[in-house]
Amino acid sequence: MPKGIGASALPGHEVIRQFLEADSAPLGPTDILRALGLPARLKAALRATLHDMALAGDLACLPAGRLKGVTGLPETVRAKITRLRPDGQAYAHLPDEPAISLLLVSTLPDGTLLLPGDEVVARLRPRLSLRGRREGRPLRLLSAAPRLFPATVQPDVSPERELSKSSLPSTPPTDATANDASENRIILPEGNAKEDQSAPSAQPAEVGPARHPIALVPCDRRFGQVLYADSGPLSPETVVLAELVPHQPGKPPKAAIRTVLGSVDAPGMAARLALLTHPMPTVFSPEAEAEARHLATLPIDAEALPLDTDTDTDTDTDTDTDTDITSSGRALPCKSSGHPVLRRDLRTIPLVTIDEATAEDFDDAIWAERTTDGFHLLIAIADVAHYVRPGSALDQDARNRGNSVYLPGQVVPMLPLALSAGVCSLKPGEDRLCVYIDLHITADGQRISGRFGRGLMRSAARLTYQAVQEALESSPQCQSEAPETPASKPDTPWAALPPDLLPTLIAAAHALQQAQPPHPADRTGEEEFVVTLDASGQPTAFTPRQRLPAHDLVASFMIAANRFAAEELDRHTAPGLFRVHPAAPSPTQQGRQMARYAPRPAWHDGLQLACYTHFTSPIRRYADLVNHRALLATLMPSDRTMEGRGESATLSPSAMHALAGHLHLAERRASSATQACYNRLAALFLRPFIGQTLRACVTGTTRTGVAVTLTKTGTPSFLFSSALPDELRMNDDSPAPRTNLNPEATLQVGTVLSVVLISTNPAQGTLDLALARNAR
Repeated sequence: MPKGIGASALPGHEVIRQFLEADSAPLGPTDILRALGLPARLKAALRATLHDMALAGDLACLPAGRLKGVTGLPETVRAKITRLRPDGQAYAHLPDEPAISLLLVSTLPDGTLLLPGDEVVARLRPRLSLRGRREGRPLRLLSAAPRLFPATVQPDVSPERELSKSSLPSTPPTDATANDASENRIILPEGNAKEDQSAPSAQPAEVGPARHPIALVPCDRRFGQVLYADSGPLSPETVVLAELVPHQPGKPPKAAIRTVLGSVDAPGMAARLALLTHPMPTVFSPEAEAEARHLATLPIDAEALPLDTDTDTDTDTDTDTDTDITSSGRALPCKSSGHPVLRRDLRTIPLVTIDEATAEDFDDAIWAERTTDGFHLLIAIADVAHYVRPGSALDQDARNRGNSVYLPGQVVPMLPLALSAGVCSLKPGEDRLCVYIDLHITADGQRISGRFGRGLMRSAARLTYQAVQEALESSPQCQSEAPETPASKPDTPWAALPPDLLPTLIAAAHALQQAQPPHPADRTGEEEFVVTLDASGQPTAFTPRQRLPAHDLVASFMIAANRFAAEELDRHTAPGLFRVHPAAPSPTQQGRQMARYAPRPAWHDGLQLACYTHFTSPIRRYADLVNHRALLATLMPSDRTMEGRGESATLSPSAMHALAGHLHLAERRASSATQACYNRLAALFLRPFIGQTLRACVTGTTRTGVAVTLTKTGTPSFLFSSALPDELRMNDDSPAPRTNLNPEATLQVGTVLSVVLISTNPAQGTLDLALARNAR
């Protein structure tokens, strides 16, 4: 036991902190002293020490409720910076409670400028109201975001003038959406991202004798400050990589230019900036690349994984039959030639892939035939689990990425191209290892039986949604249930397919749709747009994405397969990841609820299903790969390989929860990066329309303004209430009804407004808009 009087008898702050952070059970001063083997007479000294630790921020990371019976301590929290204001003050949220927003009213004690993505210990000021945002000041930097960030050169601006502007007193808004300085600015949301240092190669910064301060505007719109750098002459709108330098209080923040990337309208710049402002890996490790190249060179026949059993695991759910896969009445052997494994030879079955015309990775293929009871369906999926083993370099890289990211003109794949566009992709006419779901359904889509297994397949044709739709529209027979083929030519993919395949697929899809619960109507009314790039990578058109019956055909098969896989995971309590989508608390919040992954099944409101998962896209989604492993391990218990033991070999239940959270964040990151790229391309595309009147559809209203979508590009935007005229009642809390309101004054969801495009910022993906009648 330490000897001494008062605080000198206590262990150091670090020892006490580590002890308190090691558990979450509530403890009072007496409990702490007893656990540390100290006498109760040191209680007053311990209270004083805890007060000093709170002042230093050493108690900010304690579990909630850890300390009891200790009052009067300074309130400190761990906070993550989300946005930097032009005046240097920063908005933050608590990592464990993202809904709680803070305003940090100073820099760090050493003058370090905070950046979005920084994590700090902050001391909170006393709460002034229950509704207002809490304020505080940062005490210590816990983790720093990269100090290297993309920025654009601004026309000459005096640093002194900018400093005086940014130093003006500012009243923090009470709504998180009202953090932007420009009142009449419509901001294109870019998501919660931080800068990534993994920048593509570019030209070194030009260093010359004539150097003068130039203004830099960060391309990440969450970084609201203008910075200054000493540089040689650079044209406005040149994109550079800059690094923050130590900040001197009272002077404008400075940066050093490290690399010149090129002009903001250079080909591929929109995608490059989207990746730089979102922290995602873009380069595979050398070990993963080597593994992929090696696997791609192995002959398919040599890749069979020996198993201890000869037969598929039959998972018939409603009948006790054991029907083999058939095609035109021909029974298939349980083993394929040269594969002493649990694989069925599916190469004589005309499975087809149906994807977008630009797709290069083909995850799934489908086939159907009629039976006396209804239909026999086969959904074949690339057997990625055979190649990507748990714990391998490929697996680690795939897990870190979480999913493939599809940007206009660029793809960041989850797996190296040797796998994703090579040996795993179900290319026509090439043998591929697969897993399959074999379903028998009634004429009204009810499942009779189901089977999951491994197979060897050969895609009969690579079809596109557009080609299937054209065939449907050009052949009236395909709209009925008659087994006729669409008119085809010898040089088309249809020539190699049975004449009744497409009509049978359509009829089977209609049956599945009858059995699937009706999906809730889309209450947002938002359209998804497709951007067309020319040969130089410049945007030439934004067109609404068409939802064709061919899309619904494939979706019906995929939902049926995913649903069957989810029910099998649940039936066997397998360590998989389910897809859940909670119902919205109210109709007005319908579009705000996001589907996510969870270790246990729960309600999926979008599909109106109690049990659902992702299974059909293992090339581009890590969750699907996890579920493949889980089903293979559960349905083939005799497999003793690392692959057969699946995710349960490496992940505990708590780790599965963590993996679900990681994949949810990766999904949001990919969505945010994609939207950011579209927004920047839209800002480029709309430049010729500056000064012209455009149309914007209202998609939502809040106390601070109106969310809109430009009908020309489908770009989501936000118009703050201060930019709207008073007759629109955005600034009027009076309950009295108005008369003689303009038709545009309703501002209900779906209302179309006339707006004038004032300017665009392709580097940030932002626009300045004004209502047409208010434009100057």
